[in-house]
Amino acid sequence: MFGYVKPFQPHLRVCELDTYKSLYCGLCRQLGASFGPFSRLTLSYDFVFLALLFTGLSEEGPQYGRCRCMANPLKKKACCLENEGLRFSAGCAMIMAYYKAKDNLHDHGFKDRLLSALSYPFLARARKKAARQYGEIDAIMAEAMATQRRIEEEGCDSVDRAADPSGTFLRRVFEQVARTDGQRRILSRMGYLLGRWIYMMDAFDDLESDLKRGNYNPLIGRYSLHRGTDYNRAAIGQDIVEMLNFTISEFSAGYQLLDLYHYKPILDNIVFLGFKNTQANVFTKYKGDA
Repeated sequence: MFGYVKPFQPHLRVCELDTYKSLYCGLCRQLGASFGPFSRLTLSYDFVFLALLFTGLSEEGPQYGRCRCMANPLKKKACCLENEGLRFSAGCAMIMAYYKAKDNLHDHGFKDRLLSALSYPFLARARKKAARQYGEIDAIMAEAMATQRRIEEEGCDSVDRAADPSGTFLRRVFEQVARTDGQRRILSRMGYLLGRWIYMMDAFDDLESDLKRGNYNPLIGRYSLHRGTDYNRAAIGQDIVEMLNFTISEFSAGYQLLDLYHYKPILDNIVFLGFKNTQANVFTKYKGDA
């Protein structure tokens, strides 16, 4: 959906990168198997991370095989085979894609509304199927989106409050991943912080387009921005970076309390390098822009 949660590939070993790619392909394949070929278009790095975390906390090891890819059907690729983590991540992805499309129909640009309208019937069917297995996730997402809508209608200029529904949603999703009460407490806090981080990243990333289109964005109210008026992007970016760094620092501290059975080097890369690299990529375009 957003694609912010991904590894810093230059610092992955070849075997780790191959493993990551095989899980990415596995999730793509799982989406197609569970919800049809068009569901593969919703594939996101964020849900690959969820699958990594889910499987990493399970004592049962993942299985791999050689599978054909729709993008290159003549050549088989290494692929993580179906498992509980992939099924869970695929279900969450489809539920979130449905509610995101439903939200886009309200107040986004013409292109987003058109794409959402065209994909809505398919997403509605896929979400209905996913909700039969993951009804609690569907209910959590519906509640979060309703709360988010109320906050937007109020024109809330508090970033903390605006980010709360995203944090609450991922907090409760991460709780589903836990195997023990101790894990649940850790993952609950991690999920909330990750949801908050993703929301703030997306708010800053979309600031210019939201300002231009007249869409809601808490940063517009927070910094009293107006369409067609210049503003200090670098100063706003520095302010947001401080909040992001604090959030991800807390997330990293919680992550280090987890005992992982699989994928630890890849997850370490994402948590300690990937988040910072993603931030740098988003904020680079505003460096020196006063």
